[in-house]
Amino acid sequence: MARLNKRKASALLDQARLLVSTGAHARALEVLEPVIEEAVLPGAEAHALYAECLELLGRRVEGRAFLEKALSRFPDDPSLMVRLGALLLHANESARAVELMSRVRNQMRRDPTFLTHYAAGLLKLGRIDEAETTLAAALLTGGGDDTRLVLALARAQRGDARGAETIAVQIGTSSKEATIRSAARAIEADCRLMQGDFRGAVERFRALDADGQLEADHLPHAALAAQLNGEEALATAFIQRRGDTGSAEDRLLFAQVYLSRGRAAEALAELDRADRSVGERLPGYDFERLVSRARAMRLLGRPDEAQALLHEARAMPEAELKLLGARVWLELGHLSAERGDFDLADASFARALELDPNDAEAASARQSSSRRVAWKQELKASSEARIAAARSEAEAMKRRFLAREGELDAMRQELQRLKHQSADAEARARSLERDARRVKDEQALRLREELEARERDSDEKARAIVDEGLGSVAAKCPETLLRMVLVAERTYQKGLYSELPAAAVAVLFSGALERALFMLLVQRFDTWLEREGRREAFLNGAVRERRGRRAEYFDRFVEAFDRSLEAKAPSLGEVARALTRRHDGPLADFAKFLSLEAGLSEPFVDSLAGFVQTAKERLRDPVAHGLAIDLSWDELKGFREAFLLRFEGGPGVLARLLGAP
Repeated sequence: MARLNKRKASALLDQARLLVSTGAHARALEVLEPVIEEAVLPGAEAHALYAECLELLGRRVEGRAFLEKALSRFPDDPSLMVRLGALLLHANESARAVELMSRVRNQMRRDPTFLTHYAAGLLKLGRIDEAETTLAAALLTGGGDDTRLVLALARAQRGDARGAETIAVQIGTSSKEATIRSAARAIEADCRLMQGDFRGAVERFRALDADGQLEADHLPHAALAAQLNGEEALATAFIQRRGDTGSAEDRLLFAQVYLSRGRAAEALAELDRADRSVGERLPGYDFERLVSRARAMRLLGRPDEAQALLHEARAMPEAELKLLGARVWLELGHLSAERGDFDLADASFARALELDPNDAEAASARQSSSRRVAWKQELKASSEARIAAARSEAEAMKRRFLAREGELDAMRQELQRLKHQSADAEARARSLERDARRVKDEQALRLREELEARERDSDEKARAIVDEGLGSVAAKCPETLLRMVLVAERTYQKGLYSELPAAAVAVLFSGALERALFMLLVQRFDTWLEREGRREAFLNGAVRERRGRRAEYFDRFVEAFDRSLEAKAPSLGEVARALTRRHDGPLADFAKFLSLEAGLSEPFVDSLAGFVQTAKERLRDPVAHGLAIDLSWDELKGFREAFLLRFEGGPGVLARLLGAP
């Protein structure tokens, strides 16, 4: 097969974009294959589009392999890095995904979709503070329901199940995307489970299942909720549906189901399978694994092993978290009670209820331990009464008891003093935390106000520059073209105080010029040909060769006016050639239109042709013309002034095209 040239490759790339926009992803892959194989186009757009089609077709493994290979050719391309990072997140390779996306974070810092994916990866690594900061930035830059969904996961990971549920309920009732609504409903069910509302959790999981939206990843949570709600058969059905494909976290949840049934051996088997499974572990996994294994050991009559595991878990930060931390204290209480130390058991159950007031098991255990402590105290009081009756016979023993009582009193006073110190320290810590939150909120407000002020300033300056450049012909400018010009100028104003490269802004200006030429010259020439009855003569005069019913024209510019071809609009380069060659015989009608209808002088048209060609070579496609892509801001400024403000001693190019004298 003959090698592709750049023009043919560009046409195939345009065709692939159109196919993707219409959902024909498989066909788009076929069109893109020769473009990628021949490698005549600069940049990685074809590779990124190919990877997107693979992902949309569900071929994620192929997509990942393709992206790895593409990155070896374009190692610094941000679109490839971001897309590969998203696939790695889906494959639970969060560490590499976050490392990859962090390399392009500065370039993508205003892309809410990228920031949302990056925050999701940080959450999977347990970096909650960084994730919440990133989500705040995503919301400031236009993040939507997907961003708020990850924010709900962050709240849940912090132990704020109520706050996470509030966000999930809002998304589940307002989002227009079915996948996001179902994910929000699953989070709402998980939050109910975390808060001890097992019946509410089961109801929500049932509703998801009835709607066909209960994913495989939801089944372990649904099984635990059903078991804790007393629906053992339903829990077993959910476990069987998950099968042997579950992750380590799934096996941990199944172990907890078996523990709630008192089947410790089966729970240990599930925990062993979890330890042998490959893949990353979610934050908090190690803590829950230790507590679950300790409970199994206790139920199997191996208290020393259970005690060692619980002490290891107690040293972890999760032991002091709301909801999650209650489990280690509950197990410590059970161990103490089984050993007859009801005072320690009562204290452990009390701590568990502080962390999770809705834990029914901890509440029941505390009632039992409290009764044992009260009985012990009553027994002690009865013994003291008998001792008091015999004190007259043992005065010496009384003095020793009094001395001991004095020592105990001193110890009580010291303990009271330490409690006061601890209370003061906790009060100071809470005050510092409130101050830190206030400072953080103030900083966020100032940042938001500064960003809004910059946006307003950029909008005002852009509008002023465009109004100045167009002057009296502003009303003649089509609304679509005016919006493109405003966007380009607004981006230029923002780029003056940001790290945005000049080449990125240049693309917007060259696009505005291309649209202006199309609307003010090409479309008007098309209308003129129709009105003057010159279309057929113009096309016949420009035929270079006929092939059956089709014709090869003198210039690609002419094809745009042959309505039987449905050709695309002329590019910057094609318009520049037509302007330069307007006096060649086949383009004589175009020269006549420029002079009589458009009212453009010969010197201006000559200058305009050079200006358009320069825009094509330097701004739109410098690599194709052997030029460097590092466009300077001074070059961009010169082009912008010629396009909008002043050109060849008169108004800017746009104003002249609109009819300014």
